This record gives sequence, structure tokens and C-alpha cells, in this order.
Amino acid sequence: ASACIFIFTTIGSLIILSREEKLYRQDLINQGNVLSEISRLTLTNVMVYNELGMMDKQDLIDYLDYFIMNLMERDKRVRYVMILDKEGGVLAHSNISESSKVYVDEPLWKAITTLEKTEITEGSFQKEPVLRILAPLNIGTKRWGVVSTGLSMREVHESISSLKREIYALIVIFSAISLLLISVGAKVLSKPVIRLSRIMDGIKTHGDIEQQSFEFRDRRDELGEMQKSFLWMIQRLIDADKEHKKTIEVLSQTEKMVSIGRLASGVAHEINNPLSGITLCFKNLIESNVDNQTKEKLIAAINDGLQKIKGIVGQLLDFSRMTVTEKKPVDLNSLIDRLLVLLNYPASKKNISIVKDLAVEVPAILIDENKMSQVFINIMINALQAVDGGGRLTIRTMVENGCCLVSIEDTGAGIPPEVMPHIFDPFYTTKGVGEGTGLGLSVSKGIVEQHGGTIEVDSKVGSGTAFRVRLPLHP
Repeated sequence: ASACIFIFTTIGSLIILSREEKLYRQDLINQGNVLSEISRLTLTNVMVYNELGMMDKQDLIDYLDYFIMNLMERDKRVRYVMILDKEGGVLAHSNISESSKVYVDEPLWKAITTLEKTEITEGSFQKEPVLRILAPLNIGTKRWGVVSTGLSMREVHESISSLKREIYALIVIFSAISLLLISVGAKVLSKPVIRLSRIMDGIKTHGDIEQQSFEFRDRRDELGEMQKSFLWMIQRLIDADKEHKKTIEVLSQTEKMVSIGRLASGVAHEINNPLSGITLCFKNLIESNVDNQTKEKLIAAINDGLQKIKGIVGQLLDFSRMTVTEKKPVDLNSLIDRLLVLLNYPASKKNISIVKDLAVEVPAILIDENKMSQVFINIMINALQAVDGGGRLTIRTMVENGCCLVSIEDTGAGIPPEVMPHIFDPFYTTKGVGEGTGLGLSVSKGIVEQHGGTIEVDSKVGSGTAFRVRLPLHP
């Protein structure tokens, strides 16, 4: 609004200035016309007297000099006066040094010979803007010459400049006042909108809509309608938030029950197999008369089953992250070299080549060596199991974005898209009964997260799988 006021005020001021400038100039031109007409009539009469012999040439020149001097004394705006005869000779001039000079330049000569009425143009005299007035000294076709007068335009320019300064000052003052009034009015009008905005910011920041207070002054304008709509929307949000919380709570409980059921089912399934064998062995030991050799076999079978149960419980403890990590600086490249020694035999048995690309700039990082060994061994064994004969297992290390990255890539069958979302779920496995508990990757993910890192999987069916373990250099 202030910009519009400024623009319209400026345009209006420029129009006024242009009009006033034209009026000033026209007024000066009118005064020049009057002055030239008086001079023309006076000097024409003198020329007639001279023509009739009522005054000689010297009297004529003296009168013309007196006329010029008198004219310039009466009107201080007159800068020069020059009277020429019909041959272009100077009869009288306000500058004595110009006396007896003959002007043969085209503009003056044209005025002497053809000028029928007063001609007024703008020019300059001694670097000062003047109105140049050329008036013919003639009666009918009888010509005696011309009178040229220079009327100063300084007063006009000063008046226009003063008017410009006044108008510019008014533009600035009016613009400032309008800006002040509009800003005050805008603040008054925008208060309800600002309050609504603050309430929305409070809801966005604190989140709990029910803790916010909404009190508005009753209005009967558009802002009042907006307030009503806002309150209606807030009530809908409160209702939706309550329903959302209830839904989240139900889903949370359901998810907990599903997780507990899956965990219980997995534990029961994994422990039930060795427990059944142990029960059978005990039954044979108690109820049957067996020899010492058979007893030893039964006791060994019982011990083997107990060890399997112990291993499952140990994995459960790792999964629940109840074990304590013992971190110390470890050279990852050296650790991987040692682990690969254990995998050389099973890899060569399946004709799988192992490729190492270990970056030399990887520094020692603070980790639990035993637990991270378990993570890498789990991933590498899974990779070997996924690759058929003639495949490749690639292990890379590098430093990237403040982390140490360990990439384990295989050229196996890949992980199907429907299996990918569940690979880190506890007791989820695609292997046959007795081949795995489904806790390996779940435990590995927990160990990596204990170290402040992340584990990522990228797989394509038929091309292979890549596991990337990121560990912070400065946890």
C-alpha cells in the first residue's frame, strides 16, 4: 500500500511539476512578447522619425543607446539588447564592443529579411539560460531591421527547482506518514491472524493440542469466521489425536503380544528338539538295563543336547543385550585377516574365491573384538552358504564420513524381496530345521548398534548380497 501511495504520489507530482514548468515558461514567453511588442512599436516610430528627417543618424543612435540602457535598468532580467538595420549592421548594442559590427550569419539575416512576427526561442548567454526574442522592425512591407533581446530564465529555473524540492519533500513526508499509518493499521488488523499463527506454532512445537488454551474475542467479520473455522479444525484435530493415541496403544500392545508369541514359539521350537532327545536318553537310562558303553553314548547325547540348549540361551542373552561389552582399540584389517583364515577351508571346499580390498588408512577403532568377530563371522558364513560352487566373496574396508565401513559382498542367489524385511527378525530363518536358530543376524544387528553403528543390506536376486557395517571412528 505504501509503495502504491509512493508511486501514485510521485506520478502525480511529476504531472504537477510538468504543468507548473509549462506555466512558468509560458508566463515568461508572454512577458517576452509584451516586452518585444513595446520595443518594436517604440523603435518603429523612431525609425519613421528618422526616415522623415525629424532626427539624424547620430540622434537615432543616441536614442537607441538610451532605450537599451533604460530597458535594462527597468527589467533586470534583460541580459542583452541588440538592434540591427536591414543590412545586418549593429545600430545599437548593450555591449559597446559590439557596436558597428555587421552580422551576416544565416539566422539573423533570415530574420532581417523574412521575419513577419516576433520569434521566441530558448538559448544561452554567457552560460546562463535565456529566452531569445527576435522582433521585426517593420510596417507592412517596409523594413528597418530587427531587435534581439535576451531575457534571463534563471528565476524560472530557480522557481521550478524550489517547487521540485517542495514536492519531493511532500512525497517523502506523505510516504513516511502513510507507511506509519499503514503499519499501525496492519498490526491492529493482523493481531488475530498473528495470534492464530502463534497458536499453530505452539501446537507444532509442543505437539499436545489438549494442553493448549484457545480463547478468542467474538468478531462478526471475516476474521471472526476464520476463528470459528480454526476452532472447529482444532476440535477435529483433538478428536483425531485421541483416536490416534488409542490406535497406537492398541497396535503397540498387539505388536508386543505378537513379538512375545513369536519369541516364545521360536524358543519353544529350538529348545524342544534337544529337550526331547535328553528326555528319551534319561528314560532309557532309568528304565532299561543297558551296558556301560550304551550308558556312555546316552550320557554324551544328553550332554550334547544340554550344550545346544546352553547355546540357544546364550544367543537369547546376546539378543536381549544383557551382556557387557569390553571395548578396546582394534585393528579391523588385522581382525578380518584372522577371521578369513578360519573360512579358507570351507571356502575352498565350495570352490569360492575370497577377495580382500582392505584400505591401509583404516585406523584402530574402539570395539569389543569378540562380539564384532561374531558379527563378521555370522555374515561371512551366511555368504558362503548362499554361494554355489565357483562364486566369489569380497571383503572391503574403507573410511567414509567419519565412519569405518566394512563391506561383505557375495555372488550368491540373493535375498528375495518378500524375505528382505524380516532378515533381522528374531527366530526368522529360511534354513531347514536344525540348520539355524534365526538369531544370528538379530544378534549381529544388536551388537553393531551397541557400538553406535549401523548395518545395511543391499541384495538382488540372482546377483548376490552386500552387507555394509558402519562403525564410528570416535564413538
